[in-house]
Amino acid sequence: MTLLASEGDVVIQDTEEGTMGVRSHPNLRLQNGDGVTTANGQALNSAGVGGKDVWGKRAAWIDYWGNVDGHTVGIAVFDHPQNLRHPTWWHARPYGLFTANPFGVHDFEGKPAGAGEYRIKAGDELTLRYRLVFHDGGPEAAAIVQAYDAYCRDMDDFPAE
Repeated sequence: MTLLASEGDVVIQDTEEGTMGVRSHPNLRLQNGDGVTTANGQALNSAGVGGKDVWGKRAAWIDYWGNVDGHTVGIAVFDHPQNLRHPTWWHARPYGLFTANPFGVHDFEGKPAGAGEYRIKAGDELTLRYRLVFHDGGPEAAAIVQAYDAYCRDMDDFPAE
């Protein structure tokens, strides 16, 4: 995703809400609620943090998985190593929302308001790269660590800015 400041400076505010996000199947949620009674999901990030504790943590990737129709499936999101403020923070909620967020420093780390703000000067751009991996099984069976390592080795496909 490339954001181009074509009409003047662009200021991206410091917010926990996120940038690149996924809303999962209800079964991949970590808890039931809002009419969902089938939640059986799990979450894990690259730092080894799991469950609801992934919220606001920095990690190179995050994975949500669970059982859907008798089959374990998951979704992992990879933060590219050349992205702004890599590894990113994750706005990851138990109701199946998880978003990469390089801008939410205030909320995630308790820093002063605006600490995560980012300015793109007129005529400049900001490119953020993410990879979504839809997989069978949990993160170990899907070899998410190895898939992320391969993604990092493919950096020649993404020249540095």
